Amino acid sequence: MKLSISMAGIRPQNWLTLYNSIPNATALPKEEHELVIVGPYAPPPELLEKGNFVFIQDWGNPTRCYQLGVLHSKGEYVLTGIADDGVFSPTQSADKALDILVNSSHKKVVSFTYTESRSLRKIKPNKMSWKTGGHPWMKALSSIPDDYLLVMAFSMRRDYLMKTGYMDCRFEYGGLALPDFAIRLQNDGADVVMGERVMDLVLEFGGSHQTIEDAFKDHDFPLFNQLYSQEIRDEVHFDNWKQAPEVWSRRFPGGKS
Repeated sequence: MKLSISMAGIRPQNWLTLYNSIPNATALPKEEHELVIVGPYAPPPELLEKGNFVFIQDWGNPTRCYQLGVLHSKGEYVLTGIADDGVFSPTQSADKALDILVNSSHKKVVSFTYTESRSLRKIKPNKMSWKTGGHPWMKALSSIPDDYLLVMAFSMRRDYLMKTGYMDCRFEYGGLALPDFAIRLQNDGADVVMGERVMDLVLEFGGSHQTIEDAFKDHDFPLFNQLYSQEIRDEVHFDNWKQAPEVWSRRFPGGKS
């Protein structure tokens, strides 16, 4: 199999629409790509009938779920870091990334842009900086080079992704686990280039998203600062997901339900 599209997911009501938008990203036949989603809630029955859809049930935090998605992927290349609150952009982003990756060294990484809007009916350009130095909270840490590219949604070889360790599951959420991953990648000599817009996402505040906001502010941001207040970032092993709790108590205080 050529490509695995892998993600953590909490919104099964969106998954069929997301799956149906995959042709916006790749023209690969269904035998050559798959969608792998890891999360607590079962998918719609019609998705389970698709031959290239894989669901792994897990109640852990999002970083643990992202790791499990890659673990259960079968593609030579992986597209991940994406979320289930939107659709694939009509840019053939995955195919264009593959064109770059198959003709490059194993350390080549294609980082995608994406949009976040209040509605998919009115998509707004994403104005965030894609360099570490464009974010004051990273620029203030001397152990982080200013010219590294962020890797939030991306595609790369699966074997190299696993070798790097991917997400440090001490982070609860990808919002800072992914910048940490980007820094470790480029410290390892990865060649990161920018690709197309991969997804158009719906911006959420409060409600069920409050859990993510709390994790970012109360846990992940202090952890990021702690890790990069040191000159040498410790190594991350792929199977570190096993140390993350099986149930993310911040979202599921009563356990699995």
